Amino acid sequence: MIIQKAELKDAKRLLEVQKIAFEKYALKYGDFDNNPYHMELDRMEFNIRYRFGQYFKVVENEQIIGGIFGFELDDPRIIKIAQFYLLPEFQALGYGTEILEYFIDQNKVANTWYIDTILQEEYNVNFYKKLNFEIIDEEVEHEGLTFVTMIKKLNR
Repeated sequence: MIIQKAELKDAKRLLEVQKIAFEKYALKYGDFDNNPYHMELDRMEFNIRYRFGQYFKVVENEQIIGGIFGFELDDPRIIKIAQFYLLPEFQALGYGTEILEYFIDQNKVANTWYIDTILQEEYNVNFYKKLNFEIIDEEVEHEGLTFVTMIKKLNR
């Protein structure tokens, strides 16, 4: 597995992979505003170019299999991870931990990390908890779908 800065030429494939990764949530929970499954190509391109953000692609056998995008929240020491995804066949193999640790390591100034995930998806919540994120907020989107905001603080 290789983790590299995403480029505009990667946008279409990243969007395809993101749609595959988030399709199960669209089907399970119905339509909700923040589901990356519904992102358009122009938004993906915007994220890749965003000067206060960083987009990395995950490559295996010369194919993009995932991505991670985060951006500063008014301060380079505070980063929100907005999208983080892998094709289903690459999940639960340890790649996610390696990717997230790499992303955090690339941002030596940042000491506060936020991510949102779905409370009902216990695997995802436990994944972030294992990496020392903790739940700080819950927001009910609709019956059966609650988003949690998680935070990780580093001593830097």
